Amino acid sequence: MTYLYRQASTLEKQAIFELYRVVMSDYISHIWGWNEDWQTNDFSTHFNPEGITLVYKESELVAYSHIEIKDEQLYLRMIAIHPDQQRNGIGTKLLESLIASAKEQSKSIALEVFKINTEAKRLYEKYGFNVEGETAASYIMSL
Repeated sequence: MTYLYRQASTLEKQAIFELYRVVMSDYISHIWGWNEDWQTNDFSTHFNPEGITLVYKESELVAYSHIEIKDEQLYLRMIAIHPDQQRNGIGTKLLESLIASAKEQSKSIALEVFKINTEAKRLYEKYGFNVEGETAASYIMSL
């Protein structure tokens, strides 16, 4: 399968939010309940296309990653992959790109992963991330 990876633009905000909703709503509903207004506002607060890499399959947005720079580390805010496109290497490629970028910049990487998202946690552990702490709903991991 051929995927196109590129930086997001502000014009794609709604499409990115729609993918976020598809990927994350079950997890969030299970943990806290989905509040559309809160999710929309939180997404808008953190939306920065400069830190977002989009993944397209033909003309369809199928995944994205969102990285923020916090102090001297890169913070992985999100990797979201449409359920129909999972297990095709997209998450691996996005994560490997982030790790390479962190090495180039001599920065560490931090992230949070929902405790109920065991597959994502396994992927991060495979790449050497360690649990450094936790919240009620998430593991805090770093590399």
